[in-house]
Amino acid sequence: MSARTLVVTCFLAMSCGGWSGASEEARDVSGNYALAWDDRLTVRLSVGGAVREVTQTGLGGVVDFGVIDGEPVTLDLTTFCAREEVRCPSEALWSKVALYQPDLSNGGDLQKLVIIDDTRHELDAGERAPSLAGLVDHAQQDRFLLGLGLEGGVSGSCAALGVSLAGGRFSRGAACSLDAGEGEVTDAGLEPDGGEPDGGTPEALLPDGGVDCALADVTRLVVPAGARVKGLTEGRVFVGWAAGCALGPVLAGGTLTLETGFTGVRTGDYEPPPFTPAEVVLPDGGLDGGLVLDGGEGP
Repeated sequence: MSARTLVVTCFLAMSCGGWSGASEEARDVSGNYALAWDDRLTVRLSVGGAVREVTQTGLGGVVDFGVIDGEPVTLDLTTFCAREEVRCPSEALWSKVALYQPDLSNGGDLQKLVIIDDTRHELDAGERAPSLAGLVDHAQQDRFLLGLGLEGGVSGSCAALGVSLAGGRFSRGAACSLDAGEGEVTDAGLEPDGGEPDGGTPEALLPDGGVDCALADVTRLVVPAGARVKGLTEGRVFVGWAAGCALGPVLAGGTLTLETGFTGVRTGDYEPPPFTPAEVVLPDGGLDGGLVLDGGEGP
């Protein structure tokens, strides 16, 4: 059974174990959110076993991959992203979204997550907003993952490949305190572990060869009990296409990918426009956006 199949099976049956037993309220990340994209875009062209990578600012301009097989290869990002069938990273998710978990009452940490386009909240009669659906795992620091490829309903001569994805983590603010009011803790920061290394002293860590081990700080993410969801962090969108659709038939055997990051701020309670529910779609190819849902090491 593939990791992807196991993920879907666990989600449907909710019988794979490893749940924390947190309350429904504690696991609830529903709400309306505003998303913001970072200005850094990584463009990769994989062809003939080699990868050309270019990092630039924004989604405009011309990307220069140099010379391949004696021919200069460039990509006009403005023109490519303007094509009707192409969704570049900042177009793959909407700038305003409503999120909810329809199966939250079942008690599992692994939950279906529905993301609804809320850029137009008031719709005409009979009009429904589109949505996407993936998974959020509350046992893995509220990380989420959804597929953006062919199975996500994108079609056309330059459809996104099945490895395309969006993922990240829900961030949490301070826990409510009747005594001290609201604190200023956000995920409690990424703090050093603070404990003694295994073995106690550095001398106890000498290997057989007598060479000193280098000690390094270990960081961990600490979320205070009862901390409320405040936004999205560590977000990234990764979209891939067959290179030939963007760069011509000479590169038909290659792959073109674009990747960028995003964050989000929770702006209010869950209040969606009328929408069409989406089925869960996860990326193919073993990419998991940093979220290993089946508890293994990935493919």
